[in-house]
Amino acid sequence: MAKLMLVDDDSGTLAWMAEALEGAAYDVRTVRGGSAALELLRSWTPDLILADFLMPEMDGFAFNRLVQSRERVPVMLVSVVNKPAEAILRGVAGYVRKPVTAAELRAAVERVLGAVEGVTLLVVDDDADIRACYRLILEPRFTVIEAENGRAALELLSREPVALAIVDVHMPVMNGVELIRAMREDARFCTIPVVVQTSDRAAARAPVWTDLHVAQTILKDEFLDWLMTQIDAHLAPAPPREAERAWPAVSR
Repeated sequence: MAKLMLVDDDSGTLAWMAEALEGAAYDVRTVRGGSAALELLRSWTPDLILADFLMPEMDGFAFNRLVQSRERVPVMLVSVVNKPAEAILRGVAGYVRKPVTAAELRAAVERVLGAVEGVTLLVVDDDADIRACYRLILEPRFTVIEAENGRAALELLSREPVALAIVDVHMPVMNGVELIRAMREDARFCTIPVVVQTSDRAAARAPVWTDLHVAQTILKDEFLDWLMTQIDAHLAPAPPREAERAWPAVSR
């Protein structure tokens, strides 16, 4: 029986999530807030932590960083905030947008618990040099697979479990809009977060990305800086005062 820790400052949210997951035969414990969760981790180690992103003491990213600095327990964030791409790049194991049904929550938990390999990212761009540059930055923290157009990307998606897709707009054979629309219409790929990166300023501002539920749209000349910032934020140690306040050092 997998052990789950639920972390949220709202008691109602904790209650319905606990009921949904206990009904699927998980061993569930609930805590109000990040500091209480960190304290519980000193005596009890779950298989997965489900945490709200917006908590008064610390946000989900800070909480995940503190957890990974000690116990390396995977953290799934459950939030109304739309930050799935950033979460993946910062080392979060899963991300679920609220509102979420009990069935969707259980399915997300099963996916994270069943993931035995590292996180795989898909880079889709017709420029081989751009793909090589992204690979250089992302590996070895992530497994990176590449496609030179949308059609090749769909073929890869059908064979490889992907946590995040980084997609160019203007490509031959099948462009970025066509690819993302096909992903959103396919139950196998519809929940994969997508970051659109492009050199076309007009394309970056197009309203179609909102309709296609794109996580982030950014210009190529700014994308590498953004990418490195997210990864650095994950790798950086927690600020000493925050770590000491939330999780006092203990002898082991």
